[in-house]
Amino acid sequence: MKKVFLLLVCFLLIGCSSDKELNEVTVDNFKSIMDSNSLDVSDNISSYNNVQYISDAYIAKYQDDISIEYIVYDNEEDAEKIVNSHIKSFNMLKSTGASEVNETGKNYHKYILISNNYYMTSNRINKTVIFCKTKLTNKNKVEKILSDMGI
Repeated sequence: MKKVFLLLVCFLLIGCSSDKELNEVTVDNFKSIMDSNSLDVSDNISSYNNVQYISDAYIAKYQDDISIEYIVYDNEEDAEKIVNSHIKSFNMLKSTGASEVNETGKNYHKYILISNNYYMTSNRINKTVIFCKTKLTNKNKVEKILSDMGI
């Protein structure tokens, strides 16, 4: 029994990896899903003027409560670096008892951290990153939106 528990703990700490593949979320998909969930989408590329390796950027907002960013990088390596940067940043808010999901597949990396009354997520599919940091009260709405995108 101890071995099973230890194996489970190791699995949760490492995260899970699979050959599962997620479908790409296009700009049109993103805009459509945000619209159907009552979020206002705007072009956000001007926020990244000095960044040469970003080809597209949008931000979706719901009142003052939720901001979800969609960024397309030139390659998967740059996108993965950003996800890892988000993870480091999110972990600065990590407290005892935090809930964490770290999942990788053939073409994606999904990270979720719930800590200190915040819901934080960063998701890479191929060279696209979709991320959000919001109050925990918005968790269900953000999860529904991500689910609508197939994340």
